[in-house]
Amino acid sequence: MTARSAQHGTIRLERRYKAAPARVFAAWADPRARAQWDVPGRWVIAEQSFDFREGGRELKRFGPRDDPRFVADTLYLDIVPARRIVFSYSMTSCGEPISVSLTTVELSSDGEHTRLLLTEHVAFLDGKDNAANREEGLASILDKIGESFASS
Repeated sequence: MTARSAQHGTIRLERRYKAAPARVFAAWADPRARAQWDVPGRWVIAEQSFDFREGGRELKRFGPRDDPRFVADTLYLDIVPARRIVFSYSMTSCGEPISVSLTTVELSSDGEHTRLLLTEHVAFLDGKDNAANREEGLASILDKIGESFASS
């Protein structure tokens, strides 16, 4: 039997976007907008359901274009338009559990900009993922959101 473990981590990322909080919130709430940034780097979304509401559940299969092996199962717990999004998600790779997370996205006005603070508490399961990889992926996603405002 393989040894089982859980490593815990907390990731905090902050970004400042040249857009109003309502516009940043819409980037999460609108399926067309979110499709532009919802995976790290050059990865692709192979399949996705979209149910952005309190109690809504989403499934997304994603990864490198030739191997979309990751699945995220997301449950939205709390949504306050233009202010806060709280969700939990579990992630698998090739059907094996790799992590379970609780994530809070907080939006606040900062002059003509929006300050976004993302805090994610993660249990990494059986050594199949780690905080450095997750932080890199989340940072890439947040940067892509910023790029979407810069290009529009």
